[in-house]
Formats: sequence, structure tokens, C-alpha cells
Amino acid sequence: MNGNMANIIPLTKARARLGDLTEVAKGENYVVLTKGGSPKAALVDIDYLNKLQKALKAIYQKTYIDPKLLSFTREFSNEEIEQWQKEDAL
Repeated sequence: MNGNMANIIPLTKARARLGDLTEVAKGENYVVLTKGGSPKAALVDIDYLNKLQKALKAIYQKTYIDPKLLSFTREFSNEEIEQWQKEDAL
């Protein structure tokens, strides 16, 4: 991510520059909007947001286990894992 101090702007100042700030928020660049000195929101390129959401979804699907389901989990054998990896590669 390419956030820097120049891209942290109080909301009161951002209002007048919103059009310009959307041009700053291109690619992986983003603008952090603050209120009362605390970060409250960010302007990001929509394509970059979609990329982040896809990456998060992929990570979430592979790592999240609902605590209520832990009693139903088990360790998988290396053979099972290798088979799934082969299937995923197709």
C-alpha cells in the first residue's frame, strides 16, 4: 500500500477537494480521511478495492473456522491434501 503522510487529510479539508482526491486515489494509492485527528475512512480506487475484497475472500475461505464447528473438524492426511491440490489445479 502506498499511503503516506500527504494522503492523510482532515475531512473538513477533504470536502472542498473531493474531486481532486479521487484522482489521488488511483491504483494502490489511497487517501485517509480523518475526523478529530483520528482516521475514519479512506478513498480507494474501485479496482483496488475489488482486488482487496477478492484477496480477503480467498484468505477467509481458507483460514476461518467457526468456533461452533470445531468439534466437527479433523486432521487431514497428506494424501487428501495432495488430491485436493490436484483437483484445484484443474
